[in-house]
Amino acid sequence: MNQLTVFKLISFLLVPVALLFGLMSIIVFMMALSANPALLLMAFAMACFVMYVFASLYFLMFSINNQRPCKSSLKDWIKVNAYGSLFISVLFLMNASAVFFINDINLRQIISEMMEQQPAISGKITLDVFIKMFRVVAGLMFIISALTITHILMNFKLLKRYDYLFSK
Repeated sequence: MNQLTVFKLISFLLVPVALLFGLMSIIVFMMALSANPALLLMAFAMACFVMYVFASLYFLMFSINNQRPCKSSLKDWIKVNAYGSLFISVLFLMNASAVFFINDINLRQIISEMMEQQPAISGKITLDVFIKMFRVVAGLMFIISALTITHILMNFKLLKRYDYLFSK
């Protein structure tokens, strides 16, 4: 399979994730402003991911596919937001990997402590269901992170290959 075809496929797979992350980043940003300023870093990292996905999609659809020149600032937008996306992807990848490698006894203990801190959740969801949901979310985040890291690496190669499309 051609590298450009794989890049297109991953790009279109990341669009719904970027839309979800966009909504989540707005919510996290509002939470950070009202209660916890430490969440600002996560809100901006998720916003970087959203901007990266749509900037690289624009580069793919309008520059690579149509061979149209684009502004050199698009290349800068892609690169800067790729680094932020790489940060959040590596973070999610490490967290998902930790969930896979932790044994069930420790995971049960950690999740039960989390559920005790959230009294609204503990009465509605059993521990076993919550553990299954936790593992499914970790699996999805692992896949999304791996796809994002692959996409970023491929995008850097494509930026070099199609450098002539950026006006100086």
